[in-house]
Amino acid sequence: MRDYPLNNRCAFPHPDASGAGASINLVPVKDGFVFHVLGDAKTDEEALKQAIAKIAPELGGDVRKASPGQWFWVGSVDVSDGRLAEIQAALSGQFALVDQTHGRLRIVLSGTSSRTVLAKGTMVDLSADQYAIGQSAMTQIGHIGAMITRIEDDSFELIVLRSFAGSLWDELQHMAAEFH
Repeated sequence: MRDYPLNNRCAFPHPDASGAGASINLVPVKDGFVFHVLGDAKTDEEALKQAIAKIAPELGGDVRKASPGQWFWVGSVDVSDGRLAEIQAALSGQFALVDQTHGRLRIVLSGTSSRTVLAKGTMVDLSADQYAIGQSAMTQIGHIGAMITRIEDDSFELIVLRSFAGSLWDELQHMAAEFH
């Protein structure tokens, strides 16, 4: 647990940042949580989802696979330090949970041209027949490591380290310039 309070300041150029044009929309996700969950060699995503449903059903179970035995658990509500400690204690036998809410930021890129914009910076095939809603991939967008999750038909959520958020934001604005 942290010994001092953290102030969550927006990493984007302006606190009310948003960007885009007619066929593209770029919005930072300002509320919610990002937890990094680590499991052992015997655990799988289904076991994690069952544990979450038992321990913290009010937070939902949006679990995104980062790598073997590692997931990001994301949600749209804020979690108090006390509730986080309860969840960590309840998961301790099977999973290790680390709060990444202040270390990683989420950006939603949506619109009819969202795939075209992302195709300029990543090699992941984001076509609807290859990349289902709910599917995630750890990848590079340009030179920046990020997780891309398809959240709706033409909508993607990107999770990026906080220190790269401004650069990714600028890069996405540049890649979407033709759609303004």
